[in-house]
Amino acid sequence: MRHIILDTDPGVDDALAILLALSSEELQVEALTTVVGNVSQEKANRNARRILEFLGVEDVPVAPGAERPLIEEPRPAEDIHGPEGLGQAKLPEPRLKPDERSAVELIVEKAEELGGELTLIAVGPLTNIALAYMAEPRLPEMVGELIIMGGAYGVTSHGFGNASPVAEFNIWHDPEAASIVFKAGFKLKAVGLDVTTDPRNRMSPSLFREIEALETPRGRLISDLCRDLVQRFNGLSLHDPLAVAAAIDPSLIEFKAFHVDVELRGEYTRGMTVTDRRPGSRAPVNVEVAVDVDSERFLKLFMERVVYGG
Repeated sequence: MRHIILDTDPGVDDALAILLALSSEELQVEALTTVVGNVSQEKANRNARRILEFLGVEDVPVAPGAERPLIEEPRPAEDIHGPEGLGQAKLPEPRLKPDERSAVELIVEKAEELGGELTLIAVGPLTNIALAYMAEPRLPEMVGELIIMGGAYGVTSHGFGNASPVAEFNIWHDPEAASIVFKAGFKLKAVGLDVTTDPRNRMSPSLFREIEALETPRGRLISDLCRDLVQRFNGLSLHDPLAVAAAIDPSLIEFKAFHVDVELRGEYTRGMTVTDRRPGSRAPVNVEVAVDVDSERFLKLFMERVVYGG
């Protein structure tokens, strides 16, 4: 069993990732930490608590994190995820309260407690992870692994940006934080747009219709979460659930090691994950980048755990 902290900005696919993590016996979810990204930190934290209450989970702390990127103003994606971040889903105001600790305090505390048994999974901008590293520079050596959903690496035909032609949203939202994290020395795996936007790994319209036909609370929730995006984009990329799946079953995803830098200054390329793909390059590798997915097994896992409840 892996002990994990899920750092998140719910967000439609974040909500799906939370459902997957908490429906998987391979994972012990120690905490959720929330960050500004798809929506404000306040909305993200509230949405995380709403999902926990939907699942009947009361013993997982939800710690509030960064309310803005390190340098720039927040640039939420409510045009994608809806004004509350959960598409058409309507969940009641949560009774659960945010944890009294900050995200940084909780991440460092759990790293000290669990050491190499702890995996950090970051599926939003990397602001909280960067701040935790700045507070505790030993963090990369303390934890076992950091898995992120972020980046567009150009290692497959799908590896181009979504926030810009070359930058993926989570990295683009706080490039300075991403640069700090990529250079910090974490054992880092990146599940990026190279695999998450591959049609084989997406929720197709036909798969959505299968979910929509279910007369169950989960079926209704997931349908309401996803409906707008499926209709707008002819399916839904399961970005964040795929990053969680990498922790549940590492054999689902093939990774390849690269040296990656984050572009901070380019007028057109800020937030780009610049991947050194040159044959024979001597640049030190710092990121294992997802390059392929066992699509059939991943979608089966998604349906069994997220839709049907494990």
